[in-house]
Amino acid sequence: MTDASAEEQDVVAGRLRFGTGFAESERQRIIERLAGLGRRLLSYPGDAVELRLSVKDRDTPQQRVTLECVLPGTEPLVAHSYEQDLPAALAEVRDELIHHLDRLKTRRDPRRDHPHRP
Repeated sequence: MTDASAEEQDVVAGRLRFGTGFAESERQRIIERLAGLGRRLLSYPGDAVELRLSVKDRDTPQQRVTLECVLPGTEPLVAHSYEQDLPAALAEVRDELIHHLDRLKTRRDPRRDHPHRP
């Protein structure tokens, strides 16, 4: 494990809360799967961000994994996956939330309103 991935895991670990369907015994595996979010969350104060992970109808064809990110000053960002394979579902919600965070940053960037100068 590189230092960056350890730092990213620490960021996720400090912000992650479990909703229904997950046990604390799964925490480390889930943090490893969601670690890619850490880099995007570093720019927010740790106590101002909360990640909530839940699963409904676990281990059934109707399984639905939800990852919600609560940030200061914005509506919650929500990612869903209907993948039946739990690791694949976690990867899907991680990637979708990364996409939401990137779009949010682009909308907030004051430079985006300025024309590009060669």
